[in-house]
Amino acid sequence: MYEESKSFALFGLTGFYYGLFIMLGAAAALALFAALCRRRRMPQGTAALYGALSLPIGLVCSRILFCLLDFRFNGMITLRAIVSFWGGGYSMVGALLGAALAGLVTAHIQKVNKLSLLDALTPALLLFMVFARLGEGYTELLGRSRSLTHDFIANSFLAMNDGYDGYLKTYLLEAVTAAILCCAMLAYLKKMPREGHVLFTGMLLLGCTQVLWESLRFDSHMRYSFISMQQILFACMFAAPMILFAARHGKKTVLAVIGVLALLVGAVVALEFMIDRFDVDNLIVYALYVLVLCVPAVLGIRLRKRSENT
Repeated sequence: MYEESKSFALFGLTGFYYGLFIMLGAAAALALFAALCRRRRMPQGTAALYGALSLPIGLVCSRILFCLLDFRFNGMITLRAIVSFWGGGYSMVGALLGAALAGLVTAHIQKVNKLSLLDALTPALLLFMVFARLGEGYTELLGRSRSLTHDFIANSFLAMNDGYDGYLKTYLLEAVTAAILCCAMLAYLKKMPREGHVLFTGMLLLGCTQVLWESLRFDSHMRYSFISMQQILFACMFAAPMILFAARHGKKTVLAVIGVLALLVGAVVALEFMIDRFDVDNLIVYALYVLVLCVPAVLGIRLRKRSENT
């Protein structure tokens, strides 16, 4: 953990509030998943088995992805460095991938439909993200933006100050977004949509929003120059369901969606270059950013609606 991270003493040991929030997030996610399993009449013990599998698998996947993609591990990836869990360094995308993998294993063991289980898991993982992002507020460095240039933002509750500059609390925006998406996916789940649609919709919307928030983050976490590796992974997260929905309408639709995605990549790279290299008002650039990311979100939802009866 960073030296600036807020800690507390417990039975003679040092604990970190960030770790406490991760623990609370995992517990809340498992409780919600257990409730959804009961509602969807999954075999008894499904949630307990998932909890036993997801914690180690999620931890390992999160750590490995961080070690592979964070610049601080360049040229020094060793088994000893990877297993030094206590030193900090994890990937949110890796944790989500590990949680999804544990869901697939659980579904196989319990002999339940894999997509149905992952549908129930989607809002639970979004709830975990709420706690995890809020916990970043106790690390002092994670989840903050570049120095703010607009006083009305720097002086608002959305900003923090280190005595020199103001920084946007990106982690707070991410927590609120995850909470909204969690509620939205729970509401969608009640409508009993086609199997897999809650999962794919969650991936689509989380991926689009997180690409924006990862752009705002400037905490050196898994970044190369002005590009965040997690930003790329979240872009893949929203691209995958778009292609899956398009595949139900034939090759022409798939090729059209791939073409749109290629244009979006070009637009995002251009915007990131403007933010990093040019003296342009960031409010204007990020307004354009939001408009660009609305394209995959709207297109993905429209493709999903068209495919619901196919």
